[in-house]
Amino acid sequence: MKIKSISIIKLGGSIITDKSKPYTPNLPNIKRLAKEIKRANVPIIIVHGAGSFAHTSAKKYGGKKGYTSLWGVAKVSRDAQTLDQIVIDELINAKIPAVSFRPNSLFLSENGQLKAENLETVFTAINQGIVPVLYGDVIMDGKWKTTIFSGETSTKYLVKYLQSKRMQVSKIIQVGVTDGVYGADNNVIMEINISNYKIIKAYLFEVRTVDVTGGMQHKVENALGIARSGVSTYIINGSKKDRLFNTLRGKNKIFTVVK
Repeated sequence: MKIKSISIIKLGGSIITDKSKPYTPNLPNIKRLAKEIKRANVPIIIVHGAGSFAHTSAKKYGGKKGYTSLWGVAKVSRDAQTLDQIVIDELINAKIPAVSFRPNSLFLSENGQLKAENLETVFTAINQGIVPVLYGDVIMDGKWKTTIFSGETSTKYLVKYLQSKRMQVSKIIQVGVTDGVYGADNNVIMEINISNYKIIKAYLFEVRTVDVTGGMQHKVENALGIARSGVSTYIINGSKKDRLFNTLRGKNKIFTVVK
């Protein structure tokens, strides 16, 4: 099997967990989204966030530039894996041939920047018809000892690698709990690009809603970086039935596109 084009789905921690309750998966959402992915029947890679699992332990034991104890590294790593196993189980229950690929084993960083990667295994899996699943993880770092590699960061390097192998990434779909990115008038901003982001950024993250956070800023800025390689990112509401399915099939009209 030779896959020429693929979509990347990023399932945000807000959609697959209850962020207000530590270590609480949102099983109804995970099950429904898995069924929508199965119905769409297109080549995909899935990346997911850590939600109320690893974020809970990461906040307790340290931050991006390493952890305060070896126990902290182990705990964050274990919590990230625990949520990943829940996601994998539901994907398999939906008859999706999902296989987990741990970022800790795929990436090595130095000062928080990629130093080495081993994505050949992911590429090989894709061409066998397997659906690779990556997630936000704690990885080894030559300077800081460890660092957090978010799902967005993994996605960025996946795009670069797949393009180097002449595989087209048709789109990235960021699945969260909002219809897109909200502007100052609380309406969805239909498009964000390099030119208008300079204006939008000045007020965007001052909007007082639970959905517009520093986390969203990280997502948008990573998406802008990826857009330079010609790949657009669609930010959609995964809590609305069939939004993910319709986006995969090119039929959804409610989103923010970063291009």
